[in-house]
Amino acid sequence: MGRGRGYAEFAVVPEVFADRMPTSFADEQAAPLLCAGIIGYRSLLRAQLPPGDRLGIYGFGASAHLTAQVANAQGAEVHVLTRGQEARELALQLGAASVGGPFDPAPVPLDAAIIFAPAGELVPMALESLGPGGTLALAGIHMSNIPVLDYQRHLFQECTIRSVTSNTRHDGEEFLVLAQRLGVQVTTTPVAFEHADLALRDLAAGHVRGAAVLSLTR
Repeated sequence: MGRGRGYAEFAVVPEVFADRMPTSFADEQAAPLLCAGIIGYRSLLRAQLPPGDRLGIYGFGASAHLTAQVANAQGAEVHVLTRGQEARELALQLGAASVGGPFDPAPVPLDAAIIFAPAGELVPMALESLGPGGTLALAGIHMSNIPVLDYQRHLFQECTIRSVTSNTRHDGEEFLVLAQRLGVQVTTTPVAFEHADLALRDLAAGHVRGAAVLSLTR
């Protein structure tokens, strides 16, 4: 049972709750697909992006760098607004049409947007960048307080805010098939298990490229 570290080497679960993992990914690359990837895909669905339209992504970590690739493959024009030069460089490498800071206005009116960063102060910024009828999906489990919104500036033209609470088994099955078919590139920052505290520190500071993955040494 994980040699006292809390991770079991073997587990028994009902088949209906088990997902078939794509064989094209090594363990390190497969790990982020299960949580970050699936919840990112769910966020993309909740954003209701029309095919081929403009998507804004706020924050570019574990979920966002996978979600952006799926959106790109579906014909979206992806604009990334995030802190950190490394994250911006990765976004451009993965096909983003533009990159900028999290508080910069989007360069074009967006049809949909997803906020992955747990920063409520980004909500008014994202809403102002939406075109009429646009949808903003909030992907985080936790988010800091959202500032008071101005009805005319942020919501009047039939804009929608949608939260993302969890995902369904169908979301997982669909995303894992897509990840393999599209050849999604999983960027990881491996961290030894005994340095998990440092990984959390780097994550909070925005110093993790892609997804941080804990590795257990035998």
